[in-house]
Amino acid sequence: MLSPSALVSHHRDHPALGIATFVGNLLVMALLSAAVRELVNRDYPLGEVLLFRYVFASGVFWVILFSTSGLLVLATRRPLDHAVRSVSGVVSLALLYYAITRIPIADATAIAYAAPIFITLLSIFLLGEVIGPRRWIAVILGFVGVLLIARPQAQSWDIGILAALGSAFSGAIVAIWLRKLSSSEKSVAIGIYYNGLGSLFCLGWVLLSGWLTPRLGDISLLVGFGLGCGLQQWLLTVSFRYAQASLLAPFEYLAMVFAAIVGFVFWREIPTLTTWLGGATIAASGLFIFKRQLSRKPVEPVVIE
Repeated sequence: MLSPSALVSHHRDHPALGIATFVGNLLVMALLSAAVRELVNRDYPLGEVLLFRYVFASGVFWVILFSTSGLLVLATRRPLDHAVRSVSGVVSLALLYYAITRIPIADATAIAYAAPIFITLLSIFLLGEVIGPRRWIAVILGFVGVLLIARPQAQSWDIGILAALGSAFSGAIVAIWLRKLSSSEKSVAIGIYYNGLGSLFCLGWVLLSGWLTPRLGDISLLVGFGLGCGLQQWLLTVSFRYAQASLLAPFEYLAMVFAAIVGFVFWREIPTLTTWLGGATIAASGLFIFKRQLSRKPVEPVVIE
Protein backbone atom coordinates (compact mmCIF):
# COMPACT_ATOMS: atom_id res chain seq x y z
CA MET A 1 0.00 0.00 0.00
CA LEU A 2 1.26 3.63 0.47
CA SER A 3 3.78 4.96 3.03
CA PRO A 4 4.60 8.65 3.54
CA SER A 5 7.34 8.12 6.07
CA ALA A 6 10.90 6.99 6.08
CA LEU A 7 11.28 3.46 7.26
CA VAL A 8 14.24 4.08 9.51
CA SER A 9 14.73 6.81 12.03
CA HIS A 10 18.32 7.84 11.31
CA HIS A 11 19.60 9.75 8.28
CA ARG A 12 22.97 10.03 6.58
CA ASP A 13 23.72 12.49 3.82
CA HIS A 14 24.49 10.53 0.65
CA PRO A 15 21.96 11.78 -1.91
CA ALA A 16 23.32 9.89 -4.93
CA LEU A 17 23.01 6.57 -3.14
CA GLY A 18 19.58 7.54 -1.85
CA ILE A 19 18.33 8.36 -5.34
CA ALA A 20 19.86 5.21 -6.85
CA THR A 21 18.24 2.91 -4.29
CA PHE A 22 14.90 4.73 -4.53
CA VAL A 23 14.83 4.36 -8.32
CA GLY A 24 15.87 0.72 -7.89
CA ASN A 25 12.92 0.27 -5.54
CA LEU A 26 10.57 1.63 -8.22
CA LEU A 27 12.02 -0.68 -10.87
CA VAL A 28 11.62 -3.72 -8.61
CA MET A 29 8.02 -2.66 -7.93
CA ALA A 30 7.30 -2.71 -11.66
CA LEU A 31 8.80 -6.19 -11.98
CA LEU A 32 6.75 -7.35 -9.00
CA SER A 33 3.62 -6.13 -10.79
CA ALA A 34 4.55 -8.34 -13.73
CA ALA A 35 5.10 -11.29 -11.38
CA VAL A 36 1.68 -10.75 -9.77
CA ARG A 37 -0.09 -10.82 -13.11
CA GLU A 38 1.80 -13.91 -14.23
CA LEU A 39 1.07 -15.76 -10.98
CA VAL A 40 -2.65 -14.93 -11.15
CA ASN A 41 -2.66 -15.99 -14.81
CA ARG A 42 -1.28 -19.32 -13.61
CA ASP A 43 -4.37 -19.65 -11.38
CA TYR A 44 -2.77 -18.80 -8.05
CA PRO A 45 -5.30 -17.02 -5.79
CA LEU A 46 -4.57 -13.37 -5.14
CA GLY A 47 -4.67 -13.99 -1.39
CA GLU A 48 -1.90 -16.57 -1.74
CA VAL A 49 0.23 -14.15 -3.77
CA LEU A 50 -0.27 -11.45 -1.14
CA LEU A 51 0.66 -13.91 1.60
CA PHE A 52 4.06 -14.44 -0.02
CA ARG A 53 4.50 -10.67 -0.21
CA TYR A 54 3.72 -9.98 3.43
CA VAL A 55 5.67 -12.90 4.87
CA PHE A 56 8.86 -11.96 3.03
CA ALA A 57 8.45 -8.24 3.78
CA SER A 58 7.91 -9.08 7.46
CA GLY A 59 11.26 -10.85 7.48
CA VAL A 60 12.99 -7.72 6.18
CA PHE A 61 11.47 -5.55 8.90
CA TRP A 62 12.41 -7.99 11.66
CA VAL A 63 16.01 -7.85 10.44
CA ILE A 64 15.85 -4.05 10.50
CA LEU A 65 14.33 -4.13 13.97
CA PHE A 66 17.02 -6.29 15.53
CA SER A 67 19.83 -4.42 13.76
CA THR A 68 18.66 -0.95 14.79
CA SER A 69 16.24 -0.76 17.70
CA GLY A 70 15.21 -3.92 19.52
CA LEU A 71 11.87 -5.24 20.74
CA LEU A 72 11.14 -2.32 23.07
CA VAL A 73 10.07 -0.12 20.15
CA LEU A 74 7.10 -2.43 19.56
CA ALA A 75 5.43 -1.19 22.75
CA THR A 76 2.43 0.88 21.69
CA ARG A 77 -0.63 2.58 23.13
CA ARG A 78 -2.22 2.97 19.72
CA PRO A 79 -3.29 -0.52 18.56
CA LEU A 80 -6.43 0.81 16.87
CA ASP A 81 -4.44 3.25 14.75
CA HIS A 82 -2.08 0.44 13.75
CA ALA A 83 -5.11 -1.66 12.82
CA VAL A 84 -6.60 1.08 10.62
CA ARG A 85 -3.26 1.62 8.91
CA SER A 86 -2.76 -2.11 8.38
CA VAL A 87 -6.23 -2.91 7.08
CA SER A 88 -6.24 0.05 4.69
CA GLY A 89 -2.75 -0.92 3.53
CA VAL A 90 -3.75 -4.50 2.77
CA VAL A 91 -6.89 -3.32 0.95
CA SER A 92 -4.89 -0.81 -1.10
CA LEU A 93 -2.30 -3.37 -2.18
CA ALA A 94 -4.91 -6.06 -2.89
CA LEU A 95 -6.90 -3.66 -5.08
CA LEU A 96 -3.76 -2.58 -6.93
CA TYR A 97 -2.74 -6.18 -7.59
CA TYR A 98 -6.26 -6.97 -8.77
CA ALA A 99 -6.24 -3.93 -11.08
CA ILE A 100 -2.93 -5.10 -12.57
CA THR A 101 -4.60 -8.36 -13.60
CA ARG A 102 -7.47 -6.54 -15.35
CA ILE A 103 -6.03 -3.47 -17.08
CA PRO A 104 -2.64 -2.47 -18.53
CA ILE A 105 0.02 -2.21 -15.84
CA ALA A 106 0.85 1.36 -16.85
CA ASP A 107 -2.80 2.42 -16.43
CA ALA A 108 -3.13 0.77 -13.02
CA THR A 109 0.12 2.28 -11.77
CA ALA A 110 -0.72 5.78 -13.00
CA ILE A 111 -4.15 5.78 -11.38
CA ALA A 112 -2.71 4.43 -8.12
CA TYR A 113 -0.42 7.45 -8.02
CA ALA A 114 -3.48 9.66 -7.71
CA ALA A 115 -3.29 9.00 -3.96
CA PRO A 116 -2.02 12.55 -3.15
CA ILE A 117 -5.28 13.89 -4.55
CA PHE A 118 -7.32 11.80 -2.12
CA ILE A 119 -4.89 12.63 0.69
CA THR A 120 -5.58 16.32 0.12
CA LEU A 121 -9.33 15.78 0.23
CA LEU A 122 -9.26 13.49 3.27
CA SER A 123 -6.96 15.87 5.13
CA ILE A 124 -9.81 18.37 5.24
CA PHE A 125 -12.03 15.99 7.21
CA LEU A 126 -9.52 13.89 9.14
CA LEU A 127 -6.78 16.41 9.92
CA GLY A 128 -8.70 19.66 9.78
CA GLU A 129 -6.38 21.13 7.15
CA VAL A 130 -7.36 24.16 5.12
CA ILE A 131 -6.88 23.72 1.37
CA GLY A 132 -6.06 26.82 -0.65
CA PRO A 133 -7.25 27.55 -4.20
CA ARG A 134 -3.98 26.42 -5.80
CA ARG A 135 -4.17 22.98 -4.26
CA TRP A 136 -7.85 22.74 -5.25
CA ILE A 137 -6.80 23.41 -8.84
CA ALA A 138 -4.14 20.68 -8.53
CA VAL A 139 -6.76 18.26 -7.20
CA ILE A 140 -9.10 18.99 -10.11
CA LEU A 141 -6.27 18.56 -12.63
CA GLY A 142 -5.35 15.26 -10.97
CA PHE A 143 -8.87 13.95 -11.48
CA VAL A 144 -8.72 15.13 -15.11
CA GLY A 145 -5.62 12.95 -15.44
CA VAL A 146 -7.53 9.97 -14.04
CA LEU A 147 -10.37 10.57 -16.51
CA LEU A 148 -7.90 10.69 -19.40
CA ILE A 149 -6.64 7.24 -18.46
CA ALA A 150 -10.07 5.81 -17.66
CA ARG A 151 -11.54 7.11 -20.93
CA PRO A 152 -15.12 7.47 -19.60
CA GLN A 153 -16.50 7.84 -23.12
CA ALA A 154 -16.54 4.03 -23.16
CA GLN A 155 -19.85 2.40 -22.32
CA SER A 156 -18.62 1.33 -18.88
CA TRP A 157 -15.46 1.45 -16.84
CA ASP A 158 -13.53 -1.76 -16.46
CA ILE A 159 -13.64 -3.00 -12.89
CA GLY A 160 -9.84 -2.76 -12.98
CA ILE A 161 -10.14 1.04 -13.26
CA LEU A 162 -12.41 1.10 -10.21
CA ALA A 163 -10.00 -1.17 -8.34
CA ALA A 164 -7.08 1.15 -9.11
CA LEU A 165 -9.11 4.13 -7.88
CA GLY A 166 -10.00 2.18 -4.75
CA SER A 167 -6.31 1.44 -4.26
CA ALA A 168 -5.48 5.15 -4.49
CA PHE A 169 -8.25 6.05 -2.03
CA SER A 170 -7.34 3.42 0.56
CA GLY A 171 -3.68 4.31 0.05
CA ALA A 172 -4.58 7.88 1.00
CA ILE A 173 -6.07 6.57 4.25
CA VAL A 174 -2.77 4.78 4.87
CA ALA A 175 -0.90 8.06 4.42
CA ILE A 176 -3.22 9.96 6.76
CA TRP A 177 -2.88 7.34 9.49
CA LEU A 178 0.87 7.14 9.04
CA ARG A 179 0.97 10.88 9.59
CA LYS A 180 -0.84 10.34 12.87
CA LEU A 181 1.26 7.35 13.94
CA SER A 182 4.59 8.97 13.13
CA SER A 183 4.13 11.45 15.97
CA SER A 184 4.71 8.71 18.56
CA GLU A 185 5.62 5.44 16.82
CA LYS A 186 8.93 4.33 15.33
CA SER A 187 8.81 3.71 11.59
CA VAL A 188 10.23 0.19 11.91
CA ALA A 189 7.52 -0.66 14.45
CA ILE A 190 4.83 0.58 12.06
CA GLY A 191 6.33 -1.68 9.38
CA ILE A 192 6.40 -4.68 11.73
CA TYR A 193 2.74 -4.28 12.70
CA TYR A 194 1.61 -3.66 9.12
CA ASN A 195 3.38 -6.62 7.55
CA GLY A 196 2.62 -8.90 10.50
CA LEU A 197 -1.09 -8.12 10.45
CA GLY A 198 -1.02 -8.31 6.65
CA SER A 199 0.44 -11.81 6.87
CA LEU A 200 -2.27 -12.92 9.32
CA PHE A 201 -5.03 -11.35 7.22
CA CYS A 202 -3.81 -13.05 4.04
CA LEU A 203 -3.39 -16.36 5.85
CA GLY A 204 -7.05 -16.17 6.86
CA TRP A 205 -7.94 -15.22 3.28
CA VAL A 206 -6.12 -18.27 1.95
CA LEU A 207 -7.76 -20.57 4.52
CA LEU A 208 -11.19 -19.33 3.44
CA SER A 209 -10.66 -19.13 -0.33
CA GLY A 210 -8.31 -22.04 -0.83
CA TRP A 211 -4.62 -22.72 -1.39
CA LEU A 212 -3.08 -23.88 -4.63
CA THR A 213 -0.03 -25.99 -3.89
CA PRO A 214 2.79 -24.48 -5.94
CA ARG A 215 3.66 -26.49 -9.00
CA LEU A 216 7.30 -27.45 -9.41
CA GLY A 217 7.76 -25.15 -12.39
CA ASP A 218 6.27 -22.19 -10.49
CA ILE A 219 8.28 -22.44 -7.28
CA SER A 220 11.11 -20.30 -8.65
CA LEU A 221 8.64 -17.56 -9.65
CA LEU A 222 6.91 -17.61 -6.27
CA VAL A 223 10.17 -17.53 -4.33
CA GLY A 224 11.56 -14.88 -6.66
CA PHE A 225 8.45 -12.79 -6.09
CA GLY A 226 8.79 -13.11 -2.32
CA LEU A 227 12.49 -12.25 -2.40
CA GLY A 228 11.73 -9.33 -4.72
CA CYS A 229 9.21 -7.99 -2.20
CA GLY A 230 11.85 -8.16 0.50
CA LEU A 231 14.40 -6.47 -1.79
CA GLN A 232 11.96 -3.68 -2.61
CA GLN A 233 11.34 -3.01 1.09
CA TRP A 234 15.10 -2.95 1.76
CA LEU A 235 15.81 -0.56 -1.14
CA LEU A 236 13.04 1.75 0.02
CA THR A 237 14.46 1.71 3.54
CA VAL A 238 18.00 2.50 2.39
CA SER A 239 16.85 5.31 0.09
CA PHE A 240 15.25 7.24 2.96
CA ARG A 241 18.27 6.59 5.13
CA TYR A 242 20.59 8.42 2.73
CA ALA A 243 18.42 11.09 1.07
CA GLN A 244 15.81 13.61 2.13
CA ALA A 245 12.19 13.02 1.18
CA SER A 246 12.02 16.29 -0.75
CA LEU A 247 14.89 15.12 -2.96
CA LEU A 248 13.31 11.73 -3.69
CA ALA A 249 9.73 12.90 -4.32
CA PRO A 250 10.20 13.93 -7.99
CA PHE A 251 11.63 10.51 -8.84
CA GLU A 252 8.70 8.43 -7.60
CA TYR A 253 6.68 9.05 -10.75
CA LEU A 254 9.29 7.11 -12.71
CA ALA A 255 7.19 4.17 -11.55
CA MET A 256 4.76 4.98 -14.36
CA VAL A 257 7.55 4.79 -16.94
CA PHE A 258 8.89 1.52 -15.53
CA ALA A 259 5.36 0.07 -15.50
CA ALA A 260 4.93 1.00 -19.17
CA ILE A 261 8.26 -0.65 -20.05
CA VAL A 262 7.39 -3.84 -18.17
CA GLY A 263 3.94 -3.98 -19.76
CA PHE A 264 5.45 -3.68 -23.22
CA VAL A 265 8.30 -6.17 -22.67
CA PHE A 266 6.13 -8.94 -21.24
CA TRP A 267 2.70 -8.36 -22.83
CA ARG A 268 3.35 -5.93 -25.70
CA GLU A 269 1.10 -3.37 -24.00
CA ILE A 270 1.56 0.03 -25.60
CA PRO A 271 0.19 2.88 -23.47
CA THR A 272 -2.17 5.15 -25.38
CA LEU A 273 -1.55 8.85 -25.76
CA THR A 274 -4.28 9.54 -23.20
CA THR A 275 -2.50 7.28 -20.70
CA TRP A 276 0.73 9.28 -21.08
CA LEU A 277 -1.13 12.58 -20.86
CA GLY A 278 -3.15 11.39 -17.88
CA GLY A 279 -0.09 10.04 -16.11
CA ALA A 280 1.81 13.29 -16.69
CA THR A 281 -1.14 15.29 -15.36
CA ILE A 282 -1.41 13.12 -12.25
CA ALA A 283 2.34 13.40 -11.66
CA ALA A 284 2.29 17.19 -12.04
CA SER A 285 -0.68 17.44 -9.69
CA GLY A 286 0.96 15.20 -7.08
CA LEU A 287 4.26 17.05 -7.20
CA PHE A 288 2.56 20.42 -6.87
CA ILE A 289 0.53 19.21 -3.88
CA PHE A 290 3.72 17.88 -2.28
CA LYS A 291 5.59 21.13 -2.93
CA ARG A 292 2.79 23.23 -1.43
CA GLN A 293 2.61 20.98 1.62
CA LEU A 294 6.38 21.09 2.02
CA SER A 295 6.30 24.89 2.01
CA ARG A 296 3.83 24.79 4.92
CA LYS A 297 5.53 22.13 7.05
CA PRO A 298 8.00 19.26 6.51
CA VAL A 299 6.33 16.10 5.26
CA GLU A 300 7.42 12.91 3.56
CA PRO A 301 6.44 11.82 0.07
CA VAL A 302 3.91 9.19 -0.82
CA VAL A 303 5.34 6.00 -2.29
CA ILE A 304 3.70 2.66 -3.18
CA GLU A 305 4.47 -0.07 -0.70
